Order: sequence, then C-alpha cells, then structure tokens
Amino acid sequence: MRRWHYRLMLAALAPWLVIDALRRHRRAQPGQRRRFEQFGRLRQGLPTGGIWLHAVSLGEVRAAASLIRALRVRWPALPVVVSTTTETGAEAARALGVPHFYAPYDLAPVQRRVLRELQPTLVLIMETELWPNLVREARRAGVPLVIANARLSDRSWRRYRRWGGALLREVLADIDLICAQSAMDRERFATLGAARVEDCGNLKFDLALPDLPDDLPAGRVHTWLAASTHPGEDGQVLDAHQLVRERFPDARLILVPRHPERADDVMRLVEGRGLTVARWQRAGATDAEVEVVDRAGLLAGLFAEVPVVFMGGSLVPTGGHNPIEPAAAGRAVLHGPHVNNFRAVFAALESQDASLGLADASELGERVAWAFAHAGEWVGYGERARAVIAEHRGATDRVVERLARWLDRA
Repeated sequence: MRRWHYRLMLAALAPWLVIDALRRHRRAQPGQRRRFEQFGRLRQGLPTGGIWLHAVSLGEVRAAASLIRALRVRWPALPVVVSTTTETGAEAARALGVPHFYAPYDLAPVQRRVLRELQPTLVLIMETELWPNLVREARRAGVPLVIANARLSDRSWRRYRRWGGALLREVLADIDLICAQSAMDRERFATLGAARVEDCGNLKFDLALPDLPDDLPAGRVHTWLAASTHPGEDGQVLDAHQLVRERFPDARLILVPRHPERADDVMRLVEGRGLTVARWQRAGATDAEVEVVDRAGLLAGLFAEVPVVFMGGSLVPTGGHNPIEPAAAGRAVLHGPHVNNFRAVFAALESQDASLGLADASELGERVAWAFAHAGEWVGYGERARAVIAEHRGATDRVVERLARWLDRA
C-alpha cells in the first residue's frame, strides 16, 4: 500500500467515521459524553507538555498500568495523558487516575490539531497501533514517538508482509523506537523494515501480583471458569461441562463471553442444553449449573476465586488470550490449540508444567475433572505458573530506561 491509497481509504470512510463518533457519544455514560472528540475537539483542562500514551482498550490499559506508575515516579513533573478507543479502556484509564480522552481518527488535520493542543514531550503507543498519519505528524512536529510492548501476531505478520508495502516502510522509518515484547517480535519488525527495534520484554508480566486467598470461597471447590470465550466455542465448553458433571454432579461453570453483549445469546445456548443458567452474582447466591457473566472487568477477581481456569479463544482459530493474569493469581491455565497470539507466554508456562494444552472439548472436560479430583497437584501447577510470571518481570524498567534519552532532558 502507498500513502495515497491510505488517504483515499480514509476519505471513503469519512461519513462512517462521523456516524461512529455520534454512536459512541450516545453510548457513553452520562458525564463522560464528549461530542466529536475523535475529530480532535479535546475537552478543556487536559494537561499539556507531558506524555501522550495511547492504549486501545482494556487490555492495553492494564498492560500500561505498571509503566504509567513508573513514568510518574521517574518524571513527576511530566503529566501522563491517556487516549483509548473503547469505553472499557476509558474506564480503566480513569480508574488509574490519569486524564483521558478518546483517540482521534487517523486523519492528518485531526492528528495535527491534537498534537498542537497537547504539545507532548513524547507520544507512547501500546502494542501494534501503527497509525500512519499520527506517526508522520509527530515526526513533522519534532515529537519523538515510541511503540511499547510491541507485538505482531501471526495474522498481522502475514498481512503486513503482503499489504504493507511502501507505506509500512515509511511508517516504521519515522518511529523513534519500537520496544518489542519478545525476540520473535523484534525479528519480525526488523524484517518489515524497522531500524530501531529492541526486545524489552512483555509489560504484562509486570502487573501487580495479587494476594492469594488462603481458602477458596465456599461453594467454589468444584467450580471452573471459561474466560473470554468466542462464538463457536461456548457450545464446546458446555459439552465439556456436561462431561465434568457426570463425575462431579455438583460442578458449576462460570462462563465469561469475550464480548459481554453476547451474554443473552450464551444464556439461551445453555438453556438449549438442558442446563440451568443464571447471571453471575459475586455472592454465589444461585444454584444454577452455569453462571454467565454479562459485564466487563470482572475476570481479575474471578481468577483468584475459581480454582480451574480455561482461557477462551483457543478452541476456535482466534489466536487465544493472554494467560498472564490468571497465572499471576496462581492459576494454571487450560487452553486449546489456537494460542498463536501469545505463543511465547504459553511456551514459558508449558516449559515449567504450569499450563495444559488441549486438543478439543472432550479433553477439556477430562482435564477439568482431573483437576477437581487431584486438587493438591493442580495447586502445584498454579504455584509454578505464578513463579513463571515472577521470573519474567522487569520489562517496565527496561522500557523506562530507554525512554530516558528523551524524557531526562524534557
């Protein structure tokens, strides 16, 4: 792709972008509605002259939490302002106590306006948000731009190699530094043409390690959690749960769809299997065989509360989801064969017998039943998983040291 192709595509999308901005405005919580902020109309009072950190959604904001704290400690005079694309990301940013705005669409005049208003010392982008106009306008404004926790999934790697072309090479040439998650990610970015890329490790290993409960909550001993499931996967999980209940009739399943708006569809699917179902309640005040979670942001607490965890997106070819958070809570992870998005993390866990890969739903049911029957041994898997997380910490410090070349003189 060339730059003029990209500009033509954005021009064609302009009407949809207006509609999208209005839709986001209507869906936002009262008091958080900001009309056309995505077109650069930033709210009054955002601090200027600091660090603009962009994190798309909830996962990226959580990954950035340790980095935000470290930036505030190292450079307390430089404010950190966070932009996100999604409302869940916005809520997570506000929970961290940082000023927030909704990320601008990648239109050159819009990006110029935001840079002019924020006057950032540094633009810091989480993971793989390669926005050509933002990168170009930051370069023109003399603002250094760094990608932190950068990764390229197998799908992105194939797509960039096939379609990136001259535009991708120009974008990578204008980025001041790419801090990659792993050696494989570093090699992929270098192959695509990045001149300044280093392996700094995965920031998600640096999440705060939670205090582990001494005992499981009452009624959760034979409960298992299916986290971040996708369409086509929920039915397989329910098949596995029916197998588990043949050996443990009191077994309960907490099912968390990746997208909470699917909860009603999932509940109907459960009812169609002849299982009793209820919406999840923290007090556990239900005897339903399956509880469905219809809200975002609850998984961290559930990882600590439920002894057996299956990570979704892995029985269907979506690439899987990050197992670091459950491992940090002392939970070994069961997963299907499709984990290519987090291959390095799963490999680290499996090398220490701290996670278990499965071929299909029938094996999932067998493994869950085995974990219930061998609870002490399963706890050992979880302890090893937590140790793996502790061993791989330190990416935050490495990223901060690399940012010092720009921020120490700010």
